[in-house]
Amino acid sequence: MVLGTMMPHAPTVAALIFALTAGAAAEEWSRARINRLPDSAFAVVEIAPDGRRVRHLPHHDETGAVDPAHLRAARARLNQVKWLDPANEALARRHLDQHTSPPR
Repeated sequence: MVLGTMMPHAPTVAALIFALTAGAAAEEWSRARINRLPDSAFAVVEIAPDGRRVRHLPHHDETGAVDPAHLRAARARLNQVKWLDPANEALARRHLDQHTSPPR
C-alpha cells in the first residue's frame, strides 16, 4: 500500500485537531488587564532606582488563582526578562516552581 493512500485525509485531520486545540491556548491578557492586576499576580516585583515598580511574569488572575497557561508562559519567558537585580531571577524561578511542585 502506498503511504499517500493510507491516510488520504491527513491534512483535513490535522486541520481539525488544530481547530479543536486552538481554543485551549491562553486567552491573551490585554495590557490594561495586566496593569489592573495586583502585585501578587506577578512572580517578582522590583523597585527601580526612580521608585517605579517593575512587575515581571504575571501568572495569577484577578482572583489570585493561578492561570495555568500564563504560568507556562511565565516559565518560558523567565530567561528573557531584563532584571534590575539579577538575583531576582532565582526568586522568580522558585516562585513559579512552587506552583508546579507537589505540596510537601
